[in-house]
Amino acid sequence: MLLPQWRVTVNSRCDRACGYCRPSGEAVATPKGVALDPDSLLRVAHAVRACGLTSVKLTGGDPALYEPLVEVVRRLRDEAGFTEIEVISRHPRIGELAPDLKAAGVTLINMSLDTLDPALHHDICNVDDHDQVVAAIEQCVATGIPVKVNMVVLSGINDGEIPALVQMCEEAGVHSVKLLDVIKDLDQGAESFSRRLLRKHGKSLQEAYVPLGEVTRALRTRAVHEETVHQGGLGHPMTVLTLPSGTRVVVKDSTAGAWYGSVCRGCVFFPCHDALMALRLTSDMRLQFCLLRDDNTVDLAAAAAEGGDALEKAVDAAFEMYADAYFRTLVPRPEVVR
Repeated sequence: MLLPQWRVTVNSRCDRACGYCRPSGEAVATPKGVALDPDSLLRVAHAVRACGLTSVKLTGGDPALYEPLVEVVRRLRDEAGFTEIEVISRHPRIGELAPDLKAAGVTLINMSLDTLDPALHHDICNVDDHDQVVAAIEQCVATGIPVKVNMVVLSGINDGEIPALVQMCEEAGVHSVKLLDVIKDLDQGAESFSRRLLRKHGKSLQEAYVPLGEVTRALRTRAVHEETVHQGGLGHPMTVLTLPSGTRVVVKDSTAGAWYGSVCRGCVFFPCHDALMALRLTSDMRLQFCLLRDDNTVDLAAAAAEGGDALEKAVDAAFEMYADAYFRTLVPRPEVVR
C-alpha cells in the first residue's frame, strides 16, 4: 500500500492573511488559539510511525509561533523514531529558532517568500516583514540545515519575478525553490479566506492560477539535470530541475495529476487540486484527509477519551483509506458560479 505524507498542523493561526490561503492554513476550519498538546501529538506520532511512516511535516498555522516546537521535534526524533522532520514556516522567528531546531533533529526548513518587492509582500501577506523573512532564510541557511523556499505563483501579480527570486535563492545558498500553482478550488471548501489581495488585483482565485508548464520550459534551459519526483508515495508528481549553482527548482503543477481513494467517492469536489496526498493532524486533534471537507475527519480527541487503544485503532482505520488509492490526471470540473 502506498502511504501518504503525514502533516501536522501544530497550531491554528499564523497571524497573516495571505491572499491564496485560509485562516486555518492547511487545516479545515479550526478555532483560533488552538494548539496541539505535545503529549497528545506524540501519542498520535507513535501510532502513525507504527503504520510505516518515517517522515513528518510540521505546519500550521505557523510552527514558529508554537512554543513547544523544539521539544516536539526532539521527541519526534528520539521517542517516536522519525528520521525526516520538516518544519514549514513563513514567520521570521523561525530564523531565531533554527540553531535549536538543528540540534533537536530538523532535517529541512521550508519557508515561504512569494516576491522580492516589500510592498507586494504586504499585499500578499498583509504583514510588513519582508526584510525580516529574507534575513530568517539566511539565518536558516547558515545553520547548515537544508532550506526550501516556497513561492506560490500568481498570474499578473508575481509570476514575472520567478527568475529573480530563483537567483536570489541561489545566491543565498538555498537548497531548493518550490514553485506552486494556486489551489484554485480552495474557495469551494469548508472555510472561506480573505479576498483582499484578489480584489485589489481584480482577479478571482481561478484567474490568479498560472499553468506552470511554461515556467518549467523556461527554467529547463538553465538546468543541468531534470527528474520527476513524488512528494511521498501519494504525492503529486513534480518536475525537479537542478541548476548549475546546485539549487534545485521543484515545480508542483496540479495538471500532472493526483491520487484519489475511497474517501473521494461521491465527493462534490471530485476531482480536486489537492486530492489524497496527505493525512493531516489538525491542532484540535482531528485526522483530515483533504483540504476541502470537514465532514469526513476523524476525531482523535474523542478516541483518546474512550481510553485503551481506541486512538491507535482510529489511526489504523484512517490509513486503510489509502489501500485502494489510484492515480488520475486532472480533468477540471466545470467552474462553480458564485
